[in-house]
Amino acid sequence: MIVTDQISFVNRVAVVTGGGRGLGRAYAKELATRGAAVVVHDYGTDTEGMGSDPEPANAVADEIVAAGGRALPCTTDASTEAGGRAAVDMAVEEFGRLDAVVANAGIVHGDRFDEWTTDRFEAQLRHHVLAAFHVVTPAFAVMKAAGYGRLVFVSSAAGVFGQPLVSGYATSKTAMIGLMNVAAIDGAEFGIKANAILPMADTRMAAALMGEAGQTPEAREFLERLRVDQVAPVVAYLASEQCTATHTILSAFRGRVAAVTIGVTKGWYSPTGNLTAEDVAAHLREINDAEGMLVPGSIFDEMEDVDAQLSTAGTQWARSVDLTV
Repeated sequence: MIVTDQISFVNRVAVVTGGGRGLGRAYAKELATRGAAVVVHDYGTDTEGMGSDPEPANAVADEIVAAGGRALPCTTDASTEAGGRAAVDMAVEEFGRLDAVVANAGIVHGDRFDEWTTDRFEAQLRHHVLAAFHVVTPAFAVMKAAGYGRLVFVSSAAGVFGQPLVSGYATSKTAMIGLMNVAAIDGAEFGIKANAILPMADTRMAAALMGEAGQTPEAREFLERLRVDQVAPVVAYLASEQCTATHTILSAFRGRVAAVTIGVTKGWYSPTGNLTAEDVAAHLREINDAEGMLVPGSIFDEMEDVDAQLSTAGTQWARSVDLTV
């Protein structure tokens, strides 16, 4: 769909986590330039999650205000429940509403798969997944009451497709897709759209991961093509009222925007319903054949597709089951 109307955030309020540096800073400034009041949420840790510094969030908020926009810094730790809620409370108390959240906060560490420690792995989960959960959950409640909201989860190709040495980061970023999937389904009846983005840009996290290898002339030439201004407009679209899509994943870097789909092949069906490991080995060609691949909108879509292939209706009840307590 081609959007021809100017995308504006006038009278809209957004929270951008990890908004003090890199891509987060670019997201916050892009939204503010388009009229949004922005809560720049950044605890100010280093790239491995150590320490805290209020200056990055303060500096971005000051830049926005100096340019004639509206912004406030929030320097709490989003990986804690109170720290995440503080950003949402600030948006509502200071600006009167909350329309969009860009869940961008995170850290990075690289190590060989068998050398990762539990502490380092858990730190990745805290600063990515919990930092998103602790902001998005109270934000969802505000948006639900208002009947409108936009949630943008910042994931990574490092997790969805894989990247050497970053098992903790990759796991955490892929978990963002899981959060988005459920937020999109649960938010549909309340006017809440949830989507995800896989960005690439030359940031301090990229520099930290690459180390000295990222400082060679060849590396710099490559990295300098990955600009934050090639990503921020995509996030602005996903966070806007004009974005009516939900439950989607976009990849954005070097001026290209593409959709990412997670699909299921038609597969092979055992004629009896029973199968062995040898059956799997013997039918790998059919199992892996991508022709006619299904892209499910939920777990129920895949279940019902199997029902249709088997000419049964054994799982249609699942879609209507009320799991609330």
